[in-house]
Amino acid sequence: MKRLTLTLGLLALLAAAGLGFAQKSGGTLIAAWAQDPVSLDPQVTSAYSSFQVLENVLDTLVALDQQDKIVPSLASSWESSADGLTWTFHLRHDVKFSNGRPMTAQDVVYTYDRMLDPKTGSGNAYLLAGVEKVTAPDDYTVQFQLKAPNVALLGHLAVNKSVGIIAKESVENGTIKTQPIGTGPFMISDFEPGNKVVLKKNPYYWKPGLPYLNEVDIKIITDESVRQTALLAGDIDWAISVPPQSLDQLQNAQGVVVDRTTAGAYWYIGVNLKHPPLNDPKVREAINYAINRKDITTAMTFGTGEPTQDPIPSSSAWAYNYAPYSYDPAKAKQLLADAGYPNGFRMQIMPTTQYPESVRGAQVIQQELQQIGIRVTIKTLEWAQWLQEEGKGNYDTYVCSWNGLVDPDDYFYAQQKTGEVFNFTGYSNTKVDQLLSEGRKTQGFDQRKAIYQQVNKMVVDDAPYIYMYNPANINAYRSYVKGYAARPDQAVNFTQTWLDK
Repeated sequence: MKRLTLTLGLLALLAAAGLGFAQKSGGTLIAAWAQDPVSLDPQVTSAYSSFQVLENVLDTLVALDQQDKIVPSLASSWESSADGLTWTFHLRHDVKFSNGRPMTAQDVVYTYDRMLDPKTGSGNAYLLAGVEKVTAPDDYTVQFQLKAPNVALLGHLAVNKSVGIIAKESVENGTIKTQPIGTGPFMISDFEPGNKVVLKKNPYYWKPGLPYLNEVDIKIITDESVRQTALLAGDIDWAISVPPQSLDQLQNAQGVVVDRTTAGAYWYIGVNLKHPPLNDPKVREAINYAINRKDITTAMTFGTGEPTQDPIPSSSAWAYNYAPYSYDPAKAKQLLADAGYPNGFRMQIMPTTQYPESVRGAQVIQQELQQIGIRVTIKTLEWAQWLQEEGKGNYDTYVCSWNGLVDPDDYFYAQQKTGEVFNFTGYSNTKVDQLLSEGRKTQGFDQRKAIYQQVNKMVVDDAPYIYMYNPANINAYRSYVKGYAARPDQAVNFTQTWLDK
């Protein structure tokens, strides 16, 4: 199976590079999304399903290639000042928005000013943390002034389309939530929440000859078995994800390609450190020893994920692979007794219907914690309510994931630094805060890796997050779909996709 997966992945990469194939222009790709994008305002939405649509509508100053390396996009070049406080980006001169208007540096400034404006309510503004102002010295130069050096800024400007450049017209005319105007290969011609999104070829796209497709018809199919059946029947051409329990069947199905790569992502248990007894480090340590990550990963991913005790996947150059815990229920019970809970306690865990794997994971966690006397109640919520409860701190523990992570800063800063926007657990460690700030100032790879290894160890030991596994990014499509490749950053990009039929 591994050899087959690698072979299919190589074919996908060759197709994406245009090697060995004669690309054909035209046609409509019928794609299936697992979750509703909800909103398409890039600076406000937090749904990754929205960013996966916007990947094809907006461009960023810099981008990630298939190997997660930063490459030019709207900016053809860039440099940082010696003190690290000024970043200068030189824009391409041949870019137009999908409405035909030329894009200039003023549009970049508008985009980031809106993102930084508290009135916008952007949960994604943390990606610009430390940016004091963005200016345009001329029509094709953009400068970022920083309060303190931040090496991670470059990666943050590439990580997803929450930092994509928008035309102010779509804000002024009120269509930003449904039809944001960008410079990407496609533009949104129709959006029916809960039903479909239709992408139409952008006639003004700045990359000559691209995209090949005339249209992408995205259908929202939340039921994974329905997506699988539709793919096998040829009713859809491409599926954003497939039931992991059906992976073998799909890999052996005639006319279907299963495209798989390790994702820069992790699944975890978030712990409310304000709720006793979970505020006791010994209790969190006990939970770490009580859970069988292999069993949880099997239940949640049917074996496609990689069990882990820290967030960064082993395939990353930043990996530390710190694993201080074994599966040891007896030790877990002793830790609970030492903490003053020899008979255990009651707690709640909160998964969401948005991600069925979170419900499966919660059920296994419930069973395993029962063995050491922790009596778990599962509170399953719809996604919108789940987000509200997490944001208000109305939970004991929850199951969720972080996705599209590239730089080591992405794995820790917004989640674990004191007071940051996505630090919902209430975690605060002065040493971790100092190291995270230092990591943003440090230039060399080896020096940065040493810093983040320290952060990694302290976070895993303190356990505001109890890490479970790194998922795979798995897309599936009909064999006549060419030029597409699954990506580690989980972006869905149809720029070079074409149909051989």
